Amino acid sequence: MSIGRPPAARPIALAGLLAALWSGWAWAHAFPERSEPRVGAVVRASPAAVRIWFDGDLEPAFSRITVTDSRGQRVDRDDARVDPQNRRLLGVGLRPLAPGAYTVRWRVLAVDGHQTEGDYTFTLKGPE
Repeated sequence: MSIGRPPAARPIALAGLLAALWSGWAWAHAFPERSEPRVGAVVRASPAAVRIWFDGDLEPAFSRITVTDSRGQRVDRDDARVDPQNRRLLGVGLRPLAPGAYTVRWRVLAVDGHQTEGDYTFTLKGPE
């Protein structure tokens, strides 16, 4: 005589296992939670830096961020880094910006080895 789960419970157990694996897998990637300047923002003063907060820890050696103007010229100070006090914060310094549209591109590697990337824009309108 064997004691086990009834056959009907096996698909439910399998679905639960797959859901647990999927949620852990999807959760493993690092995605932006917020940024400064914000996505699509129109700012009046040239920001000194761009900072993005992620929902997971980042690998500093493989995480980067660049900022370009509307002609594709880099306007960041090429000093992108993950904050050593907060491994979920990636930032880069900016040169003084002229009014115009700017694109922020980021690529990060989460500590578990999953890579994500993206971009967004903000606009410097300048003082009125």
